[in-house]
Amino acid sequence: MRISITGTRLELTQAIQTYAEKKSSILNRLVRSFEKSGELLLRIEIARSTRHHKKGDAVYYVEFTLALPKKVIRIEEYDANVRVAIDKAQQRIKSALTDYKNKFTEHKQKGKGSEI
Repeated sequence: MRISITGTRLELTQAIQTYAEKKSSILNRLVRSFEKSGELLLRIEIARSTRHHKKGDAVYYVEFTLALPKKVIRIEEYDANVRVAIDKAQQRIKSALTDYKNKFTEHKQKGKGSEI
């Protein structure tokens, strides 16, 4: 799985980029069965949101997008701390991937059982 990280309306520091890569690399083992040679692309967008800008609080927006066979998983999270937003998005996409993988394997097993 390849990872593409972009920053919007903020300077994407090396520390934030490394943190996002580390958190998203955990997902590699979940998508291994869906790819042959690293053709899947996880897109991560980290941005400073304009929501709540009148209060003076910096609100960060993190979006994970992963295109799988027959499904695109898109997760977005907002938080005042960029690392917390990355953690929340990573947990949600991990949960969505686990659900997709379970449904995908159940569907494959049902197809094998009906050939008797």
